[in-house]
Amino acid sequence: MTKKFSLPIILFLLSISIPAFGSILSVETDYRLRGISYSSTEIFATTSTNTSLSYYSQRLMISLRGNFDQNIEIGSKLTSLGIVSTTNTVFLVPYPKTDFTPYVENAYVKFKNLGEKPVDLIIGKQSLCYGTGLIVCDNGTGFNTIRLTGHCDLALPFFKSTILPINAEYFTAKVQETLNLSSDADVYGGLLKLEINKNLWEFGYFGEDDFSGTQYVRGSNIYNTKAIVKRFLDLRIGKKEDISEYQIEIAKQTGYVTRTDGVAINFDGMGYLFYGKLVNEKTRLGKVAARALISYASGNDDPYSFSDDKSFSPTYTKRYDGMERGGYGMIFGASPVESFFNIPIGYSGINTLNIGTDISPIYNWTFCLDYFLFSASQAPKGSPEASGFEKFYGANFSLGSEVDLSLKFIHSKYSDIGFAYSIYSPPQASAYWPNPKTVNSLRFEASARF
Repeated sequence: MTKKFSLPIILFLLSISIPAFGSILSVETDYRLRGISYSSTEIFATTSTNTSLSYYSQRLMISLRGNFDQNIEIGSKLTSLGIVSTTNTVFLVPYPKTDFTPYVENAYVKFKNLGEKPVDLIIGKQSLCYGTGLIVCDNGTGFNTIRLTGHCDLALPFFKSTILPINAEYFTAKVQETLNLSSDADVYGGLLKLEINKNLWEFGYFGEDDFSGTQYVRGSNIYNTKAIVKRFLDLRIGKKEDISEYQIEIAKQTGYVTRTDGVAINFDGMGYLFYGKLVNEKTRLGKVAARALISYASGNDDPYSFSDDKSFSPTYTKRYDGMERGGYGMIFGASPVESFFNIPIGYSGINTLNIGTDISPIYNWTFCLDYFLFSASQAPKGSPEASGFEKFYGANFSLGSEVDLSLKFIHSKYSDIGFAYSIYSPPQASAYWPNPKTVNSLRFEASARF
């Protein structure tokens, strides 16, 4: 079957299936088109080269979910990603196909109420993203997973009128299969979640076992490995109301890496996130929201030594949103471990400080302003230093700043259109930033779903 006929045939099969199954089958479609233009993408160039870049990217997702029995659900999702009118990718992305040919993101079966208990078993390729995606997020690729979820209402022995609703979950996902357990890559974990009076308390444990020979990078050195094992303890608390919202997440990383030469290095990292938002529905400017965020990741104080690796480095953290970065800042796209740009060797632990506001003066229109300060926990001596406030929460070296201005129009609950202008300013010139250039970006986005 040729590529140009595959998607129309899929849509035709969906259209003739809906009447057959009636209300027991639900179909959801989500399409998004982005137009992006960058004034420059070579801020680390040693010459005055100014490489601009402009393109359109598109994403189409078609999800099917059928409840053929009250205790059985079957679901699937086909996703198409690509740059309009080309089969080439602009940046390195983790997706299996980027030429707008569909790939299977989800294909699962869910067994509900096992043994007539509030326990569900989900088997197959699933989307996984816990919390803000700080530690585990599939980034739209889907993980082959066995997942078990359960719910119970716990009555406190000394407070008979108090009921605690507790949710528990465990999953194990195969990231890379070689038919040999000693050379596979897996991610797994579990969590306990308590929600009462809109307050969230969540404790999680996540693990990564990589025996596939993934290379370990430390400073400018690259080592072959026998095993990379990472463990994360994660605590997340928060509350969401109509006029306010906050979230705090703290994660501790341990584990080890064993190189092929027998040298073992321990992991000892820390990451955290603070987020808050306040909303005023009735002001002279209409509905106004103010928000702030701090995201921190520890780094290596000496990236060239064989001591413990103190950088916070979750492999499956949230990094992508389709063909573009999904981190903080429309240009910089910060995650705890990387950004849109190649960070100079020796930098580690990427941090973000964000202050923003959303203003809705006219019905269905929202204006957004965001200011970002990016920094690194550790960097080579002589690197540009971070501001005083950034040093207060552990950031030591500057990675520049960004301003995002955006305007969004909600056409209906099924469609919206947005425009954005962003400016990224790198740190001052130094040996590690020989030719810093301001980067401007224009973005247009339209999406529709039904």
